[in-house]
Amino acid sequence: MSDSNERAMAARLSSAGFGDIALGDVLFLTALQMRGNSGKSAGQQAKPGGDVSREMTEKLFAHGYLADRSEPDGRDRTGTVLTARGRLAVDVVMDGVLAERWVSFPFRPGDIVISAPGKCGTTWVQMICALLVFQTPELPAPLNELSPWLDDPTGIRHEVFERYAGQRHRRFIKTHSSLADVPALPQVTYIAVARNPLDAAVSSYHQQKRLEQAAGPADGGVGDSPREWLLDWITEEPAAPARPSRLDGILGRVAAAWERRDEPNVVLTHYEDLSADLEGQMRMLAARLGIAVAEELWPGLVKAATFERMRASADRIEPFGGLLDNSASFFRKGVSGSGAELLTEAELADYRARVARVLHPDVQAWLHRSA
Repeated sequence: MSDSNERAMAARLSSAGFGDIALGDVLFLTALQMRGNSGKSAGQQAKPGGDVSREMTEKLFAHGYLADRSEPDGRDRTGTVLTARGRLAVDVVMDGVLAERWVSFPFRPGDIVISAPGKCGTTWVQMICALLVFQTPELPAPLNELSPWLDDPTGIRHEVFERYAGQRHRRFIKTHSSLADVPALPQVTYIAVARNPLDAAVSSYHQQKRLEQAAGPADGGVGDSPREWLLDWITEEPAAPARPSRLDGILGRVAAAWERRDEPNVVLTHYEDLSADLEGQMRMLAARLGIAVAEELWPGLVKAATFERMRASADRIEPFGGLLDNSASFFRKGVSGSGAELLTEAELADYRARVARVLHPDVQAWLHRSA
C-alpha cells in the first residue's frame, strides 16, 4: 500500500470513529478474523513480531476491539474474538481496500455492474444478465467465470482484472460493494438489487451454516439457532465472527442506490419483483440495457432464470465452486417472510426503529414490501 493510500485509509478510520488505533492495528485484526478466531489465543493465532504482537493484542483488548471467548452460559473458553467494534473497524478498512480496486479497474463502454449485499439476489441478476447477453440457456462457462466477483476480499487483484480483460462479450460485473464506492461513469449501467434485510439475514445464516459444515466445525460460528443469530445480527452486540452482510451494511447500500435511482444508467430492482414477475423484470432489464431479444427466445430464457431451474443447475451457477451441497444450501428456498416469522412484535418494532434511523420512510416501504 502506498503512503498516500495509507494516509487515506487512516483518515477513513478516524472519520468513522476509530481514531484510537492505527492502520496496522486494524490489519492485525483483519488477519485474526481471516484466520477464523479458531479458538487459539490472539498471540497464538498471529505470531509476527513476538513481543510486538503481544503489545498490540493488549492494546486492542484495552480499547475494546478484542475480547475473550466465552460460552453463552458464561463459561470461559480459551481463545479470542473480535468484538462488534473490532469487526466494524475491519469493515471500514476492507471497504476502503476494495474501493481502491474499483478506482483502478479499466472499464469499457457498455459494462454492467451488478451491486447487491450478500443473499439479496446477486446471483439471480447475474444469471439474468448472462441470459440476455448470450441469449441462450446454455451458457458458455460457469457463471462465476463469466461474471467474477471483482472485489472479492480473498481474490487476487491482477488475476480478476486479467479475467475481465480477456472477455470479448459484454461484461456484467459482480460486486457486493455499495454504489457509493464504485466510480459513476456514464458509459456503464449499474443494477442495484435489494431484498428485505431480515430475509437476507436468514438466508445468510443458512448459507454460513452449510459452509461451516462443509469446511468442518469452527468455534464462534453461527450457532444452532437462526432466531438467536438473527437477533444478534440486528443488534450487532455479541462478539461473534460470522456476519456475512450486517444490517448496517445492507441499509447503507440501499440508501446509496436509492439516491441514484433517477440517473438514466442506474436500475433498481427488488427480490420481490423478480419473484412476482420474472419475465416482466427480465424484459425491463433488457430494455434498460439496450439488448434486443427475439420474441421466440423469451420463454426459454425466462425458464432458465427461474429458481427451480437455477437450483437444478447449481453446480454451474453458485459461487462456491462445489464446496456446498448446492441444491440444498445456496438455492435453499427462495421465499420471503422467513425473517419476520422468527421475531416477536417487540423485536420487530426494535428492528423497524433501527431501520428508521437510517432510511427515509419511502425507502423503508419499498425495501420491506411484499410481492
